[in-house]
Amino acid sequence: MGQVQSTLAVTIVEGRNLEDNDIIGKNDAYVEVYLDKDYKQRTTIVKDTNNPTWNQKFTFNLQDNNDSLYLDVYDDDTMGRDSIGSAKIDLKKYVFGKECHNAWVTLPAMLGLLSKGEIHVIVKHHAKK
Repeated sequence: MGQVQSTLAVTIVEGRNLEDNDIIGKNDAYVEVYLDKDYKQRTTIVKDTNNPTWNQKFTFNLQDNNDSLYLDVYDDDTMGRDSIGSAKIDLKKYVFGKECHNAWVTLPAMLGLLSKGEIHVIVKHHAKK
């Protein structure tokens, strides 16, 4: 593992038009956010909506080898969870060297032709001084 170079402040603001696979009701959605699959953080579950609002902030220590932020969105069910969609934010392209990345991130469907919804994310990079 690399040395801590800086921190990343991530706010998962809200979701919109999340794909609903439930037969009865709507999604009970939450987001797992991570740089490394061994250290995931997650939002609370927002029940019975396809347009959830979280407004939750997370902080990550960036290693010198971190170049992507991952978002996995799930529908919490009694018997486990169903994947709604996933997305990746390229930190080198959208975050590093910028004040703030404030955007709606699409959860692409198969082959990226359709969308399974969007997640509003704010990402701020704080360089180590």
